Amino acid sequence: MEVDSDKTPEGAMLDQLAQLASRAIPPMTPPRQQRGFAAVSARLAARHGQRRRRFQLELVALGAGAAACALWLVLATRAKPPASGVITYRIEAGEILAGGYLRSFGDRGMTLRFSEGTKLALLPGARGRLQSVDEKGARLAIEQGPARIEVSNRPGAHWLVDAGPFLITVKGTVFTVGWNAKNEQLDLRMEKGLVSITGPILENVILVRSGQQLAINLPKKEVVLHEIDSDRERLATKAGELPSATASEPALAPPPAAPPARSAALPGRASQRAGTRAHSPVSYGWAAALAAGEVDSILGDVERLGLKRSLGEASSDDLSALADAARYRRQQDIARQSLLAQRSRFPGSGRACDAAFLLGRLEESNEGGGPKALEWYDQYLEGAPTGAYASEALGRKMIATQKLMGGKAARAVAQEYLERFPTGAYAGAARALRQTP
Repeated sequence: MEVDSDKTPEGAMLDQLAQLASRAIPPMTPPRQQRGFAAVSARLAARHGQRRRRFQLELVALGAGAAACALWLVLATRAKPPASGVITYRIEAGEILAGGYLRSFGDRGMTLRFSEGTKLALLPGARGRLQSVDEKGARLAIEQGPARIEVSNRPGAHWLVDAGPFLITVKGTVFTVGWNAKNEQLDLRMEKGLVSITGPILENVILVRSGQQLAINLPKKEVVLHEIDSDRERLATKAGELPSATASEPALAPPPAAPPARSAALPGRASQRAGTRAHSPVSYGWAAALAAGEVDSILGDVERLGLKRSLGEASSDDLSALADAARYRRQQDIARQSLLAQRSRFPGSGRACDAAFLLGRLEESNEGGGPKALEWYDQYLEGAPTGAYASEALGRKMIATQKLMGGKAARAVAQEYLERFPTGAYAGAARALRQTP
C-alpha cells in the first residue's frame, strides 16, 4: 500500500481506511441497484399516502366544522333578535317604498306587526310613512286618513306617531287616530291606555286616556276633549270612521278621577320602600299606572310618600310618568320639579334630554317665562338635534324669538326651520315670517 508523502499522518490514515472499506463492500450490481431503488420508492410512496390521507381527513373535518358553523348561524339568527337590539317587523298586505312610505295592496289597508307585540294598521285609504325603528320602538307618520295602533306596554318603550303637525307620544295603549289633510283636522279615539299630544295651538301637552276622544281643528283653532258616548262609538265603528266632536261639547274638560281600586293598594306598596336609599332608583309602577290612565293614583302616591322623597327615589320611567300626570292635572310646580329631577339624577339619558323641551313648554305657558323657554329649547336642540321634539322645539323657538326680539331676529330661526323641516308644522309660519320686511 502506497501512501502519499505530501499528506499529513491523519490524511494518510483516512486514505487507508477508505481503501479497506472499498475492498470489504462488494461492487453494486444492477439487480441490487434495482432492489434498492424499489425499496426507496415504496417507502416514499407510503409516506406520500399517509400525508394524502391526513390531508383528506383535515378537509373533511374542516368541511364539517364549516357546516356546523353555518347551521349555528342560521339557528341563532332565527332564535335571537339582531345583535343591535333593534325591533324587527313584518308587513301584511303591503310594502315599504323608498323613504319609508307605506303602500297597501288593494283597498284593505296594510299592517305592520313588530316583534315585541305592537301592531300598526293603516286603514283603507290612509297614507303613512315608517320613519324609524330602534330597540325602544318606532316612529310612524300619518299623512292622510285613519290608523289603528296597538302598542305593547314594555318598560322603556318609546313609540311616536306624527299625525299631520301633531306629535303623539304613546304610553302603551290602543287607539285610533285620523288626520284629514284637506280640512286640517285631527281625530283621536282612545280605547285603552293613555297618550300625550303636542303641536300647534296647544298651550300645553294634552293627555288623552281610555274612553276619551280628542278633536282638533287647526283653521278654527278648536280643541275639544270629551268622553266617548257608547252608542255613537258603536255607530262609528260600524261605519268605519271616527265620530266627530260637536260644538256643544266642552273643550278640554278634565277627565273624572281614576278608579280607586288601584289606589287602595298603594299605601302598603309605598311603605315597603321606606328603607330604600335615596340614590337607588325605585320603581313605584307609575309608568304602568299612567299607561292605564290612573293619573290621580300617581299623585296620591306622591302625597303619601312626600314630594321630596318621590323625586329622590323614583326611577327615570316613574319620574317621567309623574311629570305627565302633574301636567295633566295642571300641577305645573310638581311637573317642573319632576323634570328637573330627571335631568339632575339621570343626566345624558333620552328622558333627561326630552325634559329640556318639556320644561321649555312649561316656561312658555307662564307669564314672563319666554327667556327661560328659549334657553330650554336651545338646550334640547343642542342635545337632540334630530330628536322627537326637534321640529316643534325649533318652531316654538321661532315663535318665542319673534315675541321677545321681533321679526328680524326670528327670521334667522325661520330660515333654519325651513332648511331642516320644509314640510314641518311651523313651515307656513316660517315662510310668512321670512317674507315679512
